[in-house]
Amino acid sequence: MNFAGAKPTTTKPARLDTADLTIVGGGGHVGIPLVLAFAEAGYRVNVHDTNRDVLETLRAGRLPFIEYGGEALLAKALERDRLVFTSAPADISRSGPVIITIGTPIDEFLNPVRKVVQDCIEALLPHLADGQLLVLRSTVFPGTTDWLDGHLKRNNRELKLAFCPERMVQGHGIKELKETPQIISATTPAAEEEAAKLFSAIAHELVVVTPREAELAKLFNNAYRYIEFATANQFYLIAKAAPTR
Repeated sequence: MNFAGAKPTTTKPARLDTADLTIVGGGGHVGIPLVLAFAEAGYRVNVHDTNRDVLETLRAGRLPFIEYGGEALLAKALERDRLVFTSAPADISRSGPVIITIGTPIDEFLNPVRKVVQDCIEALLPHLADGQLLVLRSTVFPGTTDWLDGHLKRNNRELKLAFCPERMVQGHGIKELKETPQIISATTPAAEEEAAKLFSAIAHELVVVTPREAELAKLFNNAYRYIEFATANQFYLIAKAAPTR
């Protein structure tokens, strides 16, 4: 499947209350690389975050943490008026995709705490339109995408729901977005098609799978990296503890 070079389908005037897409949690480690990648691809992005200090930092042309290559892209995006900064759910655009960079935490018994995702969605729902694409981006417990789809339907809402997980090392997100195939999954063919078209603007290759496959792939990717870090730490501790003579 190749949607390379896809662009926003409409050209909107450069107004503060319009955007081609919204990224919820756009001031975080997952959100900022995504914001800058879409802005570089020509989209006008609503950077939505409850942390207003982070939004002001970005508005001033600074990054709140290290993201290699990010400052230049941020300066360019600001110069071209491709960023909108909001913190209230009512400011989310009702016409473009909404990407949520909030994952599913676990409790002390390792059970998923889906209420965090649910509370986020509930706050946004009154300001989203049926037919709008809603994308989950961060790590979620397996089954969360289908559970959320059912929750929306039980509340008589017809949003297009997708799960397109990020897979990158903090600080290298911009580089890895360009080099790493993007996983696309959705609960309907229409949502899958729209999500694929959206992410083809910033990814060179797409891998389309089911939501459960995408959720597991994200967890396996996280576990593999944790094992790499843990192994390196153990080798260091063994070497440090070894006698020098």
